[in-house]
Amino acid sequence: MKKHNFYFIGECVIIMALLVLIGVLAKDDKHSVLGKERAMVVAGEEKTEESQEEFITEITSVQKEDEELEIQENKDAAEEKDVSDVVGTDTEPEVIRTVSENETVENDISEENAEEDIPKIVVFGDSIWDEGRGEDGISELVMERMNVEIYNCAIGGTTAAVIEGCSTLWYEWDNRSFNGMMYIANGIVSADDLIPNDNAYEVIKNVDFNEVDYIIISYGLNDYFSDVPIFPKEYYDLTSYVGALRHGIQKLREEYPNIEFIMTSPTYCEWFKGEREFELGAYTEAARSVAKEMDVNFLDMYHALGKNPEEKMQYLSDGVHLTSEGRGLYAHSVVEYLKQLETIEERQQ
Repeated sequence: MKKHNFYFIGECVIIMALLVLIGVLAKDDKHSVLGKERAMVVAGEEKTEESQEEFITEITSVQKEDEELEIQENKDAAEEKDVSDVVGTDTEPEVIRTVSENETVENDISEENAEEDIPKIVVFGDSIWDEGRGEDGISELVMERMNVEIYNCAIGGTTAAVIEGCSTLWYEWDNRSFNGMMYIANGIVSADDLIPNDNAYEVIKNVDFNEVDYIIISYGLNDYFSDVPIFPKEYYDLTSYVGALRHGIQKLREEYPNIEFIMTSPTYCEWFKGEREFELGAYTEAARSVAKEMDVNFLDMYHALGKNPEEKMQYLSDGVHLTSEGRGLYAHSVVEYLKQLETIEERQQ
């Protein structure tokens, strides 16, 4: 009997201990869905319809909170991305620099193209172009008034023709006439040997004739003073005015077919000494005829300074050379003529 009582008391103690343990677990997990389910199972309680509904409601609530939390996190991430797109990421400055560098390159290329588009002009002539160099010379005045680059290779005192007594053989060449300058341009004669002490020396050494657009040929005064015959004995007679012009133009054209030529007539002058075989006006007309024959441009500077000798004289300093005002008028005529040529070329393109 005592033994049975002992077993009964032991069982009661065990049951009470289990109940206490269940109560503790239930209390700790009362906010946990799984804890509540576990407590219900351990206690041997059966889920009523009401407890099942509570369970489903809690599960749904948790899922809804999780979904809302996920949505909020995605929204925050999207907002952060939008902000980074506006503010810029680490790669943004690099993109900006790339654009800036490209713009700089394009500007450089544009400047280079602009510079290449500037017409390049070489002048072969006498003192009319050589005087006033670096101050109010004709080439400087033209460049001030028009976007061109002029290489002034004019040499005072020179002629188109080879003066009698000089050799006309290229391998014995020693004169600075138009054809001498042509030989330098074509690389046949060295500027070091032919014109080392002239203003044109440093200029012509820096000319790339493959990039030249125009060559202005301006001779006649010194041919007139030297009484050079106008008409040649032979077609390319270098001792005549016409023959020398023909020869120089033809040889330059063979070497540089893309260059366009402009021939100017000599300017008006007063000559008071001796009888001349030809009047200066005859050299002007001869230059005109060669230009037409050789299909090159012609600019009449003999009549550009005025309609009569009295008008022309006001632009001459010594009866021959031009005053500053005379050079200004000469430059104006060249500029207007070049503008016409450039306009014609633009229309043809």
